[in-house]
Amino acid sequence: SSIAIPLFHPSPAPPICSRARVFALAGAMPSQVFVSVTPALRSFLRDCRVMSARKSADDESVDMDEVYRLASEHEKLGGEQVKVHELLEGAEVLNRIPAEAPPMTELEEMRLKSEERKYQRSVQGVAPLYARKKNEGFDVAGFSFATNFGTQVIVAFIGAFLLGYFFVETFVSQDNNVLKVIAGAACSFCTLLLETCLLMVHESKETMIENKRTQSDIREGQRKKKLAALKHAKKGAQAASDAAASETAADVPEARGGEEEEDEDEDDKQGK
Repeated sequence: SSIAIPLFHPSPAPPICSRARVFALAGAMPSQVFVSVTPALRSFLRDCRVMSARKSADDESVDMDEVYRLASEHEKLGGEQVKVHELLEGAEVLNRIPAEAPPMTELEEMRLKSEERKYQRSVQGVAPLYARKKNEGFDVAGFSFATNFGTQVIVAFIGAFLLGYFFVETFVSQDNNVLKVIAGAACSFCTLLLETCLLMVHESKETMIENKRTQSDIREGQRKKKLAALKHAKKGAQAASDAAASETAADVPEARGGEEEEDEDEDDKQGK
């Protein structure tokens, strides 16, 4: 299945490697994707019309392709239409099992390596387009804000002075120039205070947004570390189980050899 699930933040697309090209040509999925079992998915597995689905209801992870297969068979058996994207909402990728590469000759491997080197040289120094747009947009936005704010301060300063000046001339006295200037200066000073408050509010907002982004990045890093630790623990448990199985398999022939020796000793005694 090639359905996109909103599980992670978007990241730059990696270069297409030779192995990925091989799987694309072979028509096979490069890896099995195991996702966490959400409450909605667990409820579906327990109520699914496919009997084998109930075995996966208590597991911590399930193959994403298996979920789509069970949903399709559930609908074929007369069940309600299943919206897989709702079942997988909030799920996380816990493990990926890469599939085995199809057998290739030495000549095919050399060709693939040559194509990979050509591709890497062609994309060398290329940055993601949306990342460049994001950086350029950030610089333009900062310059635009500075320009707009400076223009706004100048216009507000002059406008406030004229407001105080002509207010005194219209409603108070037409001949008292000192009072006119004082009223205009007071209005300009109040306007500058207001503009300063607006600038502080804007800066505090930008700081809060930056802190929130930093915290989200930290949480994302911690989540990735937990997933890596979980994957490492699973690999360790699998290795331990394989070692125990190999030891058990090695002990069985020894036990059989001991039993055969005891049988031979009994046969010798009976012969004597």
